[in-house]
Amino acid sequence: MKTGKITAKLRDAVPVCLMVEGKEVKRYKNIELPDTIKEIDMKDFHFYIPMDGKITFQIHYEKGALPDEFPAPRAKITRAEKAAAKAAKATSTQADPTPESPAEEHLEERSEETTALAEIRPFNIGDFITATASKTAEPEPTNEVSEDAEETVSPEDPKETSTEEPEDIEIHYNVNGPRRKELATAVGNFIGEKPKYMRAPTYAFQVGDYTIGRDGTLTGKSNQELVDALTEQGFHAA
Repeated sequence: MKTGKITAKLRDAVPVCLMVEGKEVKRYKNIELPDTIKEIDMKDFHFYIPMDGKITFQIHYEKGALPDEFPAPRAKITRAEKAAAKAAKATSTQADPTPESPAEEHLEERSEETTALAEIRPFNIGDFITATASKTAEPEPTNEVSEDAEETVSPEDPKETSTEEPEDIEIHYNVNGPRRKELATAVGNFIGEKPKYMRAPTYAFQVGDYTIGRDGTLTGKSNQELVDALTEQGFHAA
């Protein structure tokens, strides 16, 4: 089965992990998955839900199926960009009108109808992701502009520009026992917070805005200086 056949059923923000021989070799958000990757035949797939609730979708491949150099993530297209492209297409059509045959018009209408049906078709796995993620994780920031905002903000208005919030980090250190406690202490010393052990059911360490899961996965706000400090203390991402 092609990769794109199953990822088309997922929500846009679901992390998609590309796995070879049980090891993760590359990760994309589903909405950023390149078209070339979607055309590759996969071997197996499943959801991975650790104790910290950060759901990932793992797709397994035969050795050598994936490229040596992975393509860049697909660029996100905002509604404003889609509207501009549509307007440009309409202008081009008016400048060089070419009458279409009834058969071509009918084919175009059928194509748009099919696309619309594909976008709204329900899928149980997607519903499962949404229900679980809403209880365990904060919603991820989005840069899309709402339709109301596009109508009220003038293109010349300097307030239109916005500042993107830093993305969260999720680093797998694969430490447990005393070593995991040392990782929590190192994070606490860096940010000036005391680690707090959460006990059941997560068995995680909470250190300020950061969480260290049961499997040694560090999650929280992006901070390269913190990552560098942990590396100097011997903590390396798996």
